[in-house]
Amino acid sequence: MAWHETWNEPPPRGARGFFSRRPRRWSAIGILVLVTVAVYVLDRATGHKIIAPLGALSVNSLVRLQLWRLVTYQFLHGGFWHIAINMLILWMLGRHIEQGLGRKRFCYLYLLSGVVGGLCQVAFNVLMTRWYGLAALDHATVGASGSVMGVLMAFAVLHPRQELYVFIFFFPLRVEARWFALGYFILESVYAWQALTLGLVDNVAHAAHLGGLVVGFIWMKFGDRVAAWWRYHGGPARSQHTSQSRRREEADHTEVDRILRKIHEQGIDSLSRREKMFLQETSRKHRQ
Repeated sequence: MAWHETWNEPPPRGARGFFSRRPRRWSAIGILVLVTVAVYVLDRATGHKIIAPLGALSVNSLVRLQLWRLVTYQFLHGGFWHIAINMLILWMLGRHIEQGLGRKRFCYLYLLSGVVGGLCQVAFNVLMTRWYGLAALDHATVGASGSVMGVLMAFAVLHPRQELYVFIFFFPLRVEARWFALGYFILESVYAWQALTLGLVDNVAHAAHLGGLVVGFIWMKFGDRVAAWWRYHGGPARSQHTSQSRRREEADHTEVDRILRKIHEQGIDSLSRREKMFLQETSRKHRQ
């Protein structure tokens, strides 16, 4: 990667190394990598006979309404290089996306990219079975590639001109993130189109990659608008919650105005302990 990180910045206030009073929170990247590696090791230790049959995704598994496989297949991998490349890309690019989105929203992006990618791959297998008579309904799909492609596209949207090092035949080539993501999207589209038109298939889930790339683009471009629309049009329960929040805010503003008038007329020493605590809490909320 072509960016630089500062290693000599002073620690944040209140941090005292191992003796910090503030507990350190796990990042989403750390949790996802740890769980994925743990699942891979356990699956290998059991000879792929217990976990993989329960978590892999296929057309027939969704027909039987085993919807949990849309999530579990993302934590299964077929081999060492499969998981190594996915986790390397996730760590290198995902930590910068998590800093911009936050831990919760990053997890939503990651998992949703995998879910949509899985649905695209299932639809692709149905078409291949219908058009070419291939026995693809039981083909197992595993891997976090669709999820990682969502992270890759999100990084390209967030840092379009950031240069990445891409190795082509062991030669490093510097490419801006936006062109790398676009090139990857075009390449995966060509592979998927050849499979659908010529019946040429391989062991790569190209449709899952495309689904993840599309989700990453939509999430970063229109995610805030969709979230805002959902907050205000999310049904009766959401509307009721919004109305209650507005009423609380109006009541807080009224109370603040009353306390400020009291300070102006009688001085700050006239405030009760409850009124002082209320002002402090309101000030803290506004700072956040």
